[in-house]
Parts: sequence; C-alpha cells; structure tokens
Amino acid sequence: MPSYFESLSMVMIEAWALGVPVLANGRCDVLAGQCLRSDGGLFYTSGREFDAMLDRLLDDPALAAELGENGRAFYEAEYEWPVIERKYRDMFDQLMTAPPAPPMEPLPGWFAARRRTLPPAAVTVDAAPRGPVRT
Repeated sequence: MPSYFESLSMVMIEAWALGVPVLANGRCDVLAGQCLRSDGGLFYTSGREFDAMLDRLLDDPALAAELGENGRAFYEAEYEWPVIERKYRDMFDQLMTAPPAPPMEPLPGWFAARRRTLPPAAVTVDAAPRGPVRT
C-alpha cells in the first residue's frame, strides 16, 4: 500500500480478511500504525527499504504466513461485520443515554474574527489554562 494519504486502508483490510500480509508506506502514520497494531505486515520509508521488505516477504514464506494470519485475526477482531455492527449499536446506545450537550455559542464571521481590537494570538495562547485537565 504505497499511499501517503490514508485515513483507513480498505486494501489492507481486504488483504487481511484473506490472510495476506501487507507492505505499507511507513511515512503514513495510519498505515504504519495499522501494521504495528495488527502485526499483519511490514512497512518501509524508502525505495531501498521497500525492496528489502518485499524480498523478506517473498524469501520467508513462514514469516509471510504468520503476518497474514495475524492480519486475519486483526480483521476478525476489528472489522468483521458483527464487530462493526456492535460498535455502531454501542455508539447509538451511548448517544441515547448521554445528556445533551449545552448549546454552542455562535461562531464569529470572517470579519469579526479578524477585528483589529482582538489581542494578538500569542497573548491569547499565553492566557490559556495549562496543566492537567480535570474531568
């Protein structure tokens, strides 16, 4: 999966559903993270690394099979339809039982947000609270 701009790779998920290991662009945090979480593939950050990782997968069928099985287990745990359906139902249940959020203040228009009477951004940032958040 050579893409640098992924938020979720359906190609990788489909490969894992079939027990196929993946080779992903490690410069994409999402793809590298999916490889690490699933232990279902390798990733690269350069052309030489791509060549080396591809050779590794092709030359070591036991490793490729193990990565493919790890990917299949990850798919079954995270992306099979009953899992997705449960996640949606849990989210809807939570939304139905949570108290409503307070109404949001109206946002200023483009000109209002750029008034010359507003303090500089550095002053606003310096005045922002710091430290741990209390819940």
